Amino acid sequence: MSQVQVEEHGDHHVHFDTTNLKDDFESDSCVTYQRSGDTIVISLGFLQVNHRYLIDLKLPVTLFDNLGTTSGSQFEPAVTTVPNLHCRITEFSGLKHDEHDFYEMKIEFFAYKEKLLREVIHIVNSNNSQEVLKLMIAARVLGKGKGTPMLRSGIHCIGIERDDGDESEASDFPGFGKGT
Repeated sequence: MSQVQVEEHGDHHVHFDTTNLKDDFESDSCVTYQRSGDTIVISLGFLQVNHRYLIDLKLPVTLFDNLGTTSGSQFEPAVTTVPNLHCRITEFSGLKHDEHDFYEMKIEFFAYKEKLLREVIHIVNSNNSQEVLKLMIAARVLGKGKGTPMLRSGIHCIGIERDDGDESEASDFPGFGKGT
């Protein structure tokens, strides 16, 4: 009966509002930033397991509200005794220039496991060591054979690490034969 009703009313098509689609696509193609307290969450979107990425970030100065309000404030990576093995700052322009409304930085990020991956690095105001911001880098990591994600702008794959599981499958070792 429902099939007859469809034929009587003609073809049914789903219509999308193109302005909403465009906005959603543009927001999905950019790295997003959100500040909560002393933490800035940087969402990278989907990445692929065992891939190493170089990520160009432009942290909007609005994320630094109530920090660095003194003239000539400059931020720098906070040096810790325990470095983060999977995420590190490779370049950081911690000085806000008048013509820019953001701080630039590059990080190297290794997607070492599947699912939700969060890595934390810190930056500090060079004029006031009490002003520390935690940068939480978050990504959803697809496992092997789960597809290839479309990388957001500013994210570049710079290498693929061999998986230990791949090594055993690719081994030339014939295995142990039966003893005679």
